[in-house]
Amino acid sequence: MNDTRVSGAYTFTGPAEVVFDVLTDPDRAARWLPPDVHPESVTVQQVTVREGTQRQRYGVEILPDDLRVSWHPLDGTGPRGGARVEDGPSGGSVLHAEVTAPGADEQTVQQLLDEAMRNLQRDVSDNFNAG
Repeated sequence: MNDTRVSGAYTFTGPAEVVFDVLTDPDRAARWLPPDVHPESVTVQQVTVREGTQRQRYGVEILPDDLRVSWHPLDGTGPRGGARVEDGPSGGSVLHAEVTAPGADEQTVQQLLDEAMRNLQRDVSDNFNAG
């Protein structure tokens, strides 16, 4: 079974630090994850998500000095990915994201990544404009 890898660069109106803080805040994960993915147990270093009747535990590595985060399935199966946030034009930022999913349809994985990033953009905008 082949791995499907998708990636993208997503622009945000908020500064890189704000985007990274929202992205890595365990209490906000449900706001931007795709609607069929439900975090059940979230800490800074581990997350358990439910998709339908399936549950998967992921390890999370956060490198705040580099504004990087990565995640991988603890049992070695399932999707894995990462993101890096950098300063962008006009005080905004750019998030570079990558997801690798074994045996998945590339278009579906890309759509899920794009949807998650739209949700994250909305959450960052709400957070940045409110504060």
